[in-house]
Amino acid sequence: MKKLYFLFACVFFFVLKMNAQTTYRIDTTEITFENKLRPCLFVTFDADAKTVKKGWVDYFKKNFKIKVKGIGLLTDRDIIDAEDVTINAIADKRMNLYARVTDISGGSEMKYFMSFGYDFFIGPDNYGKEFGEMHNLLNDFCIKFLNDYYAHETSAILKDIKGYERDIKKKNKQIDANLRKSKKESSATASGLEAKNYSIKLEIEQLYSKIEDLKKKIDVIKIKQEGILPK
Repeated sequence: MKKLYFLFACVFFFVLKMNAQTTYRIDTTEITFENKLRPCLFVTFDADAKTVKKGWVDYFKKNFKIKVKGIGLLTDRDIIDAEDVTINAIADKRMNLYARVTDISGGSEMKYFMSFGYDFFIGPDNYGKEFGEMHNLLNDFCIKFLNDYYAHETSAILKDIKGYERDIKKKNKQIDANLRKSKKESSATASGLEAKNYSIKLEIEQLYSKIEDLKKKIDVIKIKQEGILPK
């Protein structure tokens, strides 16, 4: 049985290692915008759409001093944008920046596209160099955002684990107190305290099970972090 479990664990972590190579993938596709198909870059995340949007806004504010609009206390648009901006890493012309971020099962998807003026959308065929720089920018965002996101997720999980460990400690103290009390009480009362302790032990087992599940989540996150590499 132990050999079978060990084999299963090896296969499980091998699969995770393989998936770590594709923690995220940037693809070229199209998006319908203003009733026309526009070239864009596409990527999916484990994070929900609102978290990705906030990360996108923070990224442009910090790295380019650009204010992306469409997400805030009172707004949460599918498409967030910044119009008439300059990003020298892409081109020395004025540009419009767009990103559609929507929730999907297990996370979110982003479609990122840009244009020079009203109807000159940047794509691999008409503006190959600029489109390549868009890809580099999105990749840089993915690296920074995902590292921060997974670090935050790990921190939250560790906080939950510590909470469960405190609960276990309290319950073990309850068991010890009941044991001491049972020695001084009648057999009927002692029997009742023994039943209470049995119930508490079951609760402790459930807490340990929750902790193990959370530790597995951290292992998965670590492997995903290993897959966040410059491309």
